[in-house]
Amino acid sequence: MGTRELECPICNADVPLAGDEKPGEEVFCTYCRAPLTLQIGEDPDDLLLDEDY
Repeated sequence: MGTRELECPICNADVPLAGDEKPGEEVFCTYCRAPLTLQIGEDPDDLLLDEDY
C-alpha cells in the first residue's frame, strides 16, 4: 500500500500513515495530537479519519 497522508478533521493538518494501518485503529494527528480512528470510505480501499473523542 505504501505511505500516504490523510487530513486531520480537526486542524486540517496532513497525517502521514505508514501504509499498514487497518480500519478501526487509532492514530494521532502529528500537529494537534488529536486521537483519530481510521474508517473505511465509500471505496473499500479508501481510509478516512474520524474524531475519536
